[in-house]
Amino acid sequence: MQLRLPTKEEVQKYWVNEGPKLVILLLYILGNAAGFIYTFYIYRFPEEESHKKAFELLGYGLCFARAFAMVLKINCTLVLIPVLRNLLSWLRGTFLNNFVPFDKNITFHKGIAWVICFATFGHVMGHFNNYRIYEEGAAYNGIDDFGIAKGTTAYDLAFRTLAGWTGYVVVVVMIIMYTTAIESVRRPMFEYFWYSHHLFIVFFGLLVVHGLHSRLQETSFWKWVIGPCALYIIERLIRLLRSKKTTMLMQCRIHPSRVIELRMKTEHFKYKPGQYLFLNCPTIAQNEWHPFTITSAPEEDFVSVHINVVGNWTGKLSTLMNPDKKLGIVQENVLNAPDGKPILRIDGPYGAASEEVFKYKQVILIGAGIGVTPFASILKHIKFQLARTYTTTPLIEKVHFYWICRDRSSFAWFSGLIGALEMENHNNYLEIFPYLTGALSAQEIRDVMYGDEEKDLITGFTSPTQFGRPKWNEIFSDYALRYANKDVGVFFCGPKLLSKTLYKNATHFTKHSTCKFHYNKENF
Repeated sequence: MQLRLPTKEEVQKYWVNEGPKLVILLLYILGNAAGFIYTFYIYRFPEEESHKKAFELLGYGLCFARAFAMVLKINCTLVLIPVLRNLLSWLRGTFLNNFVPFDKNITFHKGIAWVICFATFGHVMGHFNNYRIYEEGAAYNGIDDFGIAKGTTAYDLAFRTLAGWTGYVVVVVMIIMYTTAIESVRRPMFEYFWYSHHLFIVFFGLLVVHGLHSRLQETSFWKWVIGPCALYIIERLIRLLRSKKTTMLMQCRIHPSRVIELRMKTEHFKYKPGQYLFLNCPTIAQNEWHPFTITSAPEEDFVSVHINVVGNWTGKLSTLMNPDKKLGIVQENVLNAPDGKPILRIDGPYGAASEEVFKYKQVILIGAGIGVTPFASILKHIKFQLARTYTTTPLIEKVHFYWICRDRSSFAWFSGLIGALEMENHNNYLEIFPYLTGALSAQEIRDVMYGDEEKDLITGFTSPTQFGRPKWNEIFSDYALRYANKDVGVFFCGPKLLSKTLYKNATHFTKHSTCKFHYNKENF
C-alpha cells in the first residue's frame, strides 16, 4: 500500500473535530519527552564531577530516577491549569478558543494525573535500585563525597532521610486522592472526593521539601509550581468573593421525575446562554459546590437551574426544599434556611461548550433527559431575540432540537417553553423532535387513545413524538445532504455512550461529505 500525504481538504476536515486536540496532545507528549530525554542525557553523560561520580556509583538507576523527576515537575506544573475555571472562561473569549479545546479541560486534568502516577512509579523504582546498590556496596568508592556514611543501609535511605519518608507520604496522599476520584466513588460520595482532593496542598508541600537535602542539585520543584499555585490562589479568592453575595431563592418548583427547579436572584450576575454555575447549600455542606447548567435566559430577571435528584447532596437538597413531598411551587422568596444560614450561594458563571452555539447558522441540539438544560437557556434567548425589533447577536437560521426521554413525565419540565417556541416559530426556524425510549403504562396508553388530537398526546407539543431511539446514521446522512458545503454545530448534553455515537457520526459524515459537523459536548 502506497503512502501519501493528506490533501488540504482532508486536513481541513480532520481539523474540525480532531485537529486542536491532536496539536495539544502532540505538544504535551513532545514536552514530556524532551524533558525526560534531556535530563536522562545530562546524567548519563555528565559534565559536572559530582554527576560523573554519581553515575559511576549508581548507573542507569540514577538517570531514570532524575528523568522521571523532571516529568513530575512538568506535569505538576500543568495539573492545576485545567481546573482554573475563571481563567479558562476568560481564555474562551480570546482567539485561543479556535486552537485550544477548552471543553476537554477535565479530560486533560485526568490524563496529567495518570502521567504523574506513572512518573512517580518510575522515580520510586529508580531510587529503589539506587538504594540496593548502596546496600550491596557496589562501587563503594566516593560515597563519602555525597555525605552518606559507610554502612548506610537501604532501609536508612528509604525511611530515615527527608527524601525517603516524604516520598512515602506523597504516595499515600496520591492513593487517597486517586481512589476517591474514581467515578463509582465520586458520584455517590462527592464530599469524600471534594475533601480528599484538597490534599493536593499536602502533595505540593511535601514535594517542595522532598529534595531539600539533595546531594546532586539544588531543589527546584518550587520554581515550577509557584506560578500555577499563585493562579490557583487568585482563582479561589475570586470564588470566595463571589460566594459572599446574597442570593435570594425566588421560587422552588418540584417537577415530575424528581427534578427541582430553582429560581434565584443575586447581584451583578451576568451570563451567556449555555453557561453554567456552581451551587452551594451551607445547611447541607459548608464547602461543597456542585455544577449545574443555567436554564434561564439573560433577558430574564432571575437565574434558574433544573436539578435531577440522583445523589446524596441532591437528595438532601430535595428534603430541605420539599419536606412535605409535594409537586409544584414549594418555596418562595427565601433568604435563609431554617438554621439561619444562607439558603443558597452561587459561584459563576463559567463558560461551556453550548455557549458556542451562536457561531453557527445551522445547529443540531441534542438533549437526553435532564441533559436538555443548556438548550433551554439557548432556546429562550432565541425567543427573546425574535421578540425584538433589533438583535445584538446574529440569529441562528435553523435549529434542529432533539429531546430524548425515557418516561413521559420528563417532557413536562420545559413543556411551557417548548409550547411557546412552537407558537412563535417565525420562518419555521425551529424543528422539534421528541423521542420517547421507555414503555408507556396502561393508563398512558388509554390517554393516548382517547385524548385530544390537536397536540401530541405524549408531550403536549405540536411536534409528534417518535418512539424508540433515533437512527443517528440516517439523521446525519440527511443533514449532510441538506447542508452541503456548510458548517453545522452539533451540541450534546447527556450520557457518555450516546456521546460516542454522535461523535462517531459527526466525524464520519464530516470526512465523507462536504458538510462539516462541529461536535460539542457538555462536560462537568
